[in-house]
Amino acid sequence: MKPIQLFIIITLLLAGCQRKTSQQLSPPLVSEPDPELKDGGRYIEFPANSKQIKLFTTIKTDNQQYQMSLSAPASVIGRVHKSGGKSLILFDSPDITGVYSAYMQNKSLDRTARINLERITDLYKNGAATGKEFNDASAELMSVQTSLAENEARLREAGLNPESLNRGPVGTVWLICDLPESELNLIKKGQKYDLKFPSFPNETFTANIDVVADVMNTQTRKLKVRLSLFDKQEKIRPGMYAEVKFEAPHKGLMIPKKAVISANARYYVFVKKASNIFERREVALSSEASDYIEIAGGLNIGEEVVINNVYLLKGIDLGI
Repeated sequence: MKPIQLFIIITLLLAGCQRKTSQQLSPPLVSEPDPELKDGGRYIEFPANSKQIKLFTTIKTDNQQYQMSLSAPASVIGRVHKSGGKSLILFDSPDITGVYSAYMQNKSLDRTARINLERITDLYKNGAATGKEFNDASAELMSVQTSLAENEARLREAGLNPESLNRGPVGTVWLICDLPESELNLIKKGQKYDLKFPSFPNETFTANIDVVADVMNTQTRKLKVRLSLFDKQEKIRPGMYAEVKFEAPHKGLMIPKKAVISANARYYVFVKKASNIFERREVALSSEASDYIEIAGGLNIGEEVVINNVYLLKGIDLGI
């Protein structure tokens, strides 16, 4: 056999061995069928024994005890000042000053109108006053009470309870803090909280929650909370800003924030319903604590929620 022929035969034999070894080391890949979407995308079903399911680890939901903490800005809206031996309330806003002045004036007019109506009523019953005088006195009282109610409504809208304002001793300072409705379970009327003023960075003041507003702002979904503190040294002035730290123990159904996705201004989690089936579930959120968030509705204790690679499920669910 000629040398060139021998070389070709050996080369072909070596190439065949390499192909065989490569096939043994790298078997052909078998792709899995795509997961199916059911009930309008509410459920994602993977093939039985799918290896992809291992990507989506879950935890069982349960109630947890934790310390809720929230910092929120507050502004000083007024204080009780001593002037000429009398108490004078100073507000940060001329509008509020005008409304409060009108309220106090109408309170005085209300007492006068009531006394006048009682007198006219007695005279009318005894024939000493005419029906017109009685009607005029009644109309006057109604007009004063209407203005008084309007003044009180505007004060309450600003977070002020006019009756409690009148009882504040000299040195009392009032602050207003706007809190979102999701944080209202963190506060309690009568509870004391710490706050700091930029003007006094090395001092911590203690304020008490006096009033939680009766009406919520429907646009911001926030509620005004009024706090008060006693400042005998007259350091705090209307118009100053402070940072209030709210803390309270709380128990609720908590899950990691990374388990929650958002779409179209709604919030969802994926619940494992079977070994290969995941349900997209809409939930209502409440308070946050570190890396966890409280679920106010949509989940039950003991359900399994996906906490890893949640956005992969979101991509499958939305077809992206």
